Amino acid sequence: MPRSTRLLTLLAASCAGAALAQAAPLAIEYRDKPPYSYTVDGKPAGFLMERTAKLFKRAGIEPRYAEVPIRRTLQNLQANQAALCSPGLYKNPEREAFARFSLPIHRDRPHVVLAHASVAAQIRAIPRVAQLFADASLQPGILDGVSYGSQLDQFLATAAKPPLRAQLAPLQLARMVGVRRADYMLIDEEDLNWLRKDPEFAPLPLVRVEFTDMPRGELRYLACSLQVKPQTLDKLNQAIRELVPEAE
Repeated sequence: MPRSTRLLTLLAASCAGAALAQAAPLAIEYRDKPPYSYTVDGKPAGFLMERTAKLFKRAGIEPRYAEVPIRRTLQNLQANQAALCSPGLYKNPEREAFARFSLPIHRDRPHVVLAHASVAAQIRAIPRVAQLFADASLQPGILDGVSYGSQLDQFLATAAKPPLRAQLAPLQLARMVGVRRADYMLIDEEDLNWLRKDPEFAPLPLVRVEFTDMPRGELRYLACSLQVKPQTLDKLNQAIRELVPEAE
């Protein structure tokens, strides 16, 4: 085979390989957080996953989904050993150091406090949410490895009594408050509405308490490893502009 022909063959093979690599599905890791994201019959479900699927379809990017615990996803993003994205993450300076973020894809409703019935009146008497965390007589509980938004995270980090941590899901934390290992927890409205459907939640002695100065609901984003090309993120951002303009 002439040298020029061999070169053309190698070039064609190289271009074909690059095209195949570019067309490979993008890994999408999502957490078990109903009603936002969860798994049904081995497939992603939840309103945030439905939105994510529409965004990737509009962007012309094929996703490959896997349910992964949030702490491991954060570790994977930080390790940056593969191109992957995770929908629904809050953006903060710590995460921006190792991940690329899309435009926002959802805004949460404000958090509420879920308190043990025995301390509900005491908590209701507290005028401001910052004073709740400054009260050393009350034990807060939180989910380990998750963010509640920048302002609430700051309150929790400086709370008079260090938060008790649950490792799994809101129901586990609600049970801890129910037996008063913790006095109260933060929960967003979507999580609370979902928990109310669970028969294990109904008998727990918990009371919903609102604060008028609770921070506005946080924005959620697609967080991607640095191996995800800026051009890919540009396509996703254009899809977000077209499908979820209310989140900007």
